[in-house]
Amino acid sequence: MKLEYKIIEQDFLDFQLFTASKSDRIKKKKTNSWILLTAGSIMVAFYFYFKENTIMTIYFGLVAVACGLYFPKYFKWRYKKYFKIYIKENYSNRFGHVETIEINNDSIFSKDKTGEGKINLSEIEKIDETDNHFFLKISTGLSLIIPKRELEKTDELKSKFKDLGLTLNNETNWMWK
Repeated sequence: MKLEYKIIEQDFLDFQLFTASKSDRIKKKKTNSWILLTAGSIMVAFYFYFKENTIMTIYFGLVAVACGLYFPKYFKWRYKKYFKIYIKENYSNRFGHVETIEINNDSIFSKDKTGEGKINLSEIEKIDETDNHFFLKISTGLSLIIPKRELEKTDELKSKFKDLGLTLNNETNWMWK
């Protein structure tokens, strides 16, 4: 099975956000930062409460509420902004160029403007399917991004993966949160 497609900036962004959302380290960082900012603001509010400084108590109480309510949205926005900048700096020369992959019985042949390579199917750790992409994670840490918008028949690709004995993780409900 041969596929030809073009990668755009949004494909890289979706991949980075998907990978980040599955990272235990990033989840822990988000939770710890959220707790630290909220608890720290509460502690400072109590400090000013005991010092009988009403204005500062109210101020830090409101900061604590704002941190508690809005930090997850801020974290989500900040990481998305960071990844957009990172992608523009590191991958912009790959946008819009045709990439070709050919899926054989024992390997995947990949070709793009930088060169070509062969990936043994045994080295594919997992395949994640989101609403818009297939992400093939390779044992070396690299991944292949296959955008669904460029495919005519996604069901054909899914059945090819299954025929080859590759497990397809259904992440079609995934959202960056």
